[in-house]
Amino acid sequence: MEHHVGDVNGLRMHWVTAGGGDPVVLLHGWPQTWYEWRHLIPVLARRYRVIAPDLRGWGETARPAGGYDVATVAADVAALLDRLDAGRVHVVGHDWGTPVGYHLAATHRDRVLSFTALEASIPGAGGENLLDFSQAWNPLWFFPFLATPGLPEQLLSGQQERFFGWILAQMSRSTPGCLSAEDIAVYVRAYADDDAVRSTCAYYANTWLSAAQIREAAEEPLDIPVLAVAGERSLGQNMLTFVRRLAPGADGVVLPGCGHLVPEERPDELAGLLTEFLAKAGR
Repeated sequence: MEHHVGDVNGLRMHWVTAGGGDPVVLLHGWPQTWYEWRHLIPVLARRYRVIAPDLRGWGETARPAGGYDVATVAADVAALLDRLDAGRVHVVGHDWGTPVGYHLAATHRDRVLSFTALEASIPGAGGENLLDFSQAWNPLWFFPFLATPGLPEQLLSGQQERFFGWILAQMSRSTPGCLSAEDIAVYVRAYADDDAVRSTCAYYANTWLSAAQIREAAEEPLDIPVLAVAGERSLGQNMLTFVRRLAPGADGVVLPGCGHLVPEERPDELAGLLTEFLAKAGR
């Protein structure tokens, strides 16, 4: 894997590349970075040119004051593809990388060969409706917390290791051992300063703007090959429903016993699904 840093769409971006062949773009989620693809990259790189950026505000990519809606972040990715002269690409997204990847596919239809959506409560496709707090416990409680202007930056200042360590432990409990202490430390370091918390929260604060952007893009359904993959112990069939509102012909897989962190909980199974799907989509 090779690491790169350069100016993309007016900000300093970090990305990782590996392999050769048709390009596959991997878009990470929260609270992670490109590193969540570490198991998948070597497998895909046997057949494909893999491109895995740190999205705006996360990892080693710069944290500008604004632009944390899915349309702007998708434009960052499109600009990276221009810089790399990538041509037509396969797009794979997880968590926040899924709505970003969808917007890229829906607004750059001439350059996206296929779209794979992994575990995301997609705003604008019904994901926002999961924020129902009529019950005593909602596992998505952190959405409105992170979206509250100015508050999480204050409460999490100096507490990043405790907060992100706890969040990642909760997210990975369906598959004990899928995240080592060293893996969690990589992510904690990525969100360790107050400015990283600010840029993280900005994605959640822009949820409703991103939802409107996705609804607008979805006026014309995706007609490329689309695969949705969910964890049985996380979004499950809800995820497949969201994706099929955007791409009615999407294939869907729910992984038994899997939670939210599909690329890290089920890397081998996901690699098999993607290898088969991308081969068919490429033809």
